[in-house]
Amino acid sequence: MNTKNFDILFSIITLPEVDFLAYMAERLIEKGNKIGFILFHEAGAEKLERMGIPFFNIHALREGVPYAPLSDSKLEDFRIEFGIENLRHLFIHEKLGYNRRDERKLLNKAVHYLQILDKIFTENNVKCVVQELGGFSSNQCVYYAARKNSIDHVFYEPAAFSKRIVFNLNSYYSDIPTKIMNAMPDNEVLKEVESYLKKYLDSKNMVVPFKDKHSFADMKLKKIFNIENVRRLKRKLLHKYIHKKKEEYDEIGWVVKYSFIKLMRRILFGSYYRKPDCNDKYIYFPFHVPHDVQLTSRSRLFYFQEGFVEYLSRIIPYGYKLYIKEHPASVGGHSFAVLKGILKQHDNVILIHPGINSYDLIKNASLIISVNSKVGFEAIMQGKKVVVVGDAFYKNKGITYDVNNLGELETVINLALKSEPPTSEEIMSFLIKAYQWSYPCELFLMEDKNLKQSFKSFYSYLKTENFRQLKIK
Repeated sequence: MNTKNFDILFSIITLPEVDFLAYMAERLIEKGNKIGFILFHEAGAEKLERMGIPFFNIHALREGVPYAPLSDSKLEDFRIEFGIENLRHLFIHEKLGYNRRDERKLLNKAVHYLQILDKIFTENNVKCVVQELGGFSSNQCVYYAARKNSIDHVFYEPAAFSKRIVFNLNSYYSDIPTKIMNAMPDNEVLKEVESYLKKYLDSKNMVVPFKDKHSFADMKLKKIFNIENVRRLKRKLLHKYIHKKKEEYDEIGWVVKYSFIKLMRRILFGSYYRKPDCNDKYIYFPFHVPHDVQLTSRSRLFYFQEGFVEYLSRIIPYGYKLYIKEHPASVGGHSFAVLKGILKQHDNVILIHPGINSYDLIKNASLIISVNSKVGFEAIMQGKKVVVVGDAFYKNKGITYDVNNLGELETVINLALKSEPPTSEEIMSFLIKAYQWSYPCELFLMEDKNLKQSFKSFYSYLKTENFRQLKIK
């Protein structure tokens, strides 16, 4: 293999990423930068070939580079070499989220990915790798292989503010950089945040990224049977069975089956859903999307959310109800049998109907408990008291009640209920910092205005951040 120089390698696992990042790549190339791609979705290869952008097709490389399974002792050395805490973390996201049960097969795939990526990074001069945040083994392997080779790695993801994104350098965790926390407030940013806050309080709308709008609907027949899903299914079937293109999201049968499982659960939950009672004193715990990267990678301790709810039901003060609500993108995503058992055993736990606006639940709650959800952030915007139990960017900022050990949770809940909420000045100071950390961009929206603004955001971040080697032109 001839050594190639890359200022940036974009890593992608979905087609929308290819289309969106190809635009970014073209603009960067026009400025004289050397850009390439790591492809985990073979259908994107044709587009990049037409554009003349070099890429590494991981699935083709897997076929061309034989894999020899490692012994347990060599696996341990391999794990240490890549700085991975636990090899099971590499595949737990797809094992649980995509019904892939064979752990040995999943492990072999992840190790093979790491070996191929390590070869790419050692045989080429790569200065930076950029990819969307994700919990698949492909996402994690790119991250760990880059870290092993001292290559700067950037995750991008939707911000807590609508139509904005954040970047995180060399970390799976998302937090506001110290330099921004210590920066003096900007009057223009203050005006933008005040305007944003007013719109949120007036509209009562939650933040829904463009790329997830299709998912944020109640789990009814129209969520399964619609034109968008027909197009997606057709595209998936063509890629997998006609064009023989490999990708990570290829469990078509399971996804279809799971959609109907969620629909059935939604029907079964019908008799258990409740509307808020104006006479209730309640604590609100919003569910995350099951199998979400926020839990599988960032706050693993709270992956079994139903178990956490059962624990909360036993430690919240007498006289308070615990309101729980499914994430709008995953109604029917929780085990009916488990939740039914909790609801029957603990009459202080109330499952709120998915049609109820979270804004109102937050507004009338005595307290919000958040792992690391955006509901916690919205509660801060409403001036509410928030107990944070996971790794969230709004934790340890002086505006929440933070739990670092679950043994402290009961004490912290009682303290928070008796204490005052953060002041408006404290809230505004934090919101300004969080806003300054973010950049304008609607991920994967292929409108010209958004693409131009998104490129400015990517370019600005890559140009100004303190990378080890990357010097964007």
